[in-house]
Amino acid sequence: MDGFKWATGRCCLKCGKPLSPSNPRVICYSCSEHKHNYHRGYTCTEYGTHERSLLYKLKYNGSTYVAPMVAEVMYDRMISLGIEDDYDILIPAPSHKSRALSRGYNQTELIAEELSRLTHIPASDEILERISHTAAMRTLTPEQRRSQLQGVFAMKKGQEEAVRNKRVLLVDDIYTTGATADALSELLYSSGAARVDILSFSAGADVVK
Repeated sequence: MDGFKWATGRCCLKCGKPLSPSNPRVICYSCSEHKHNYHRGYTCTEYGTHERSLLYKLKYNGSTYVAPMVAEVMYDRMISLGIEDDYDILIPAPSHKSRALSRGYNQTELIAEELSRLTHIPASDEILERISHTAAMRTLTPEQRRSQLQGVFAMKKGQEEAVRNKRVLLVDDIYTTGATADALSELLYSSGAARVDILSFSAGADVVK
């Protein structure tokens, strides 16, 4: 994966994204301005041209062979951080049914399944669901994203016991503002999860908004 911006240097101690050389702090500019519901976040790369191209193939071109590649990178990142044994369950960020049907799959579910195979941590896509569709949020501010995600996710009926007192690792392909991670973490904590962290393949740059 030549040209990838690996998260091997200083990273935010909250969300995990690579810190800008101009940022002297231990958390990114975004996390210094917004509190998050999850405990810790981790990522593998900074989102750039090569990362975008790879994930585009997985999300829009039907290139499911990319999922194992992404999962292997995420597994290597977990090992480098020493967190490969820290969780009881892996939960992929859910897609709306219409989006999953149009693609034929949910890309985060494929990644979580492969990551489960590598870590031997159970993965489940039967716990969280996206109950309403939202428009693309690329141009929205963090506050607008959080507002748009209100009521978008839900726990599936009778699944609270699956996360009660469990250490949960949310699995996602991209981390931007953390609005999705926060909405999902809030649901999991309200259902009794002991700890909720998030691992993404790629995260947005540490920039001042």
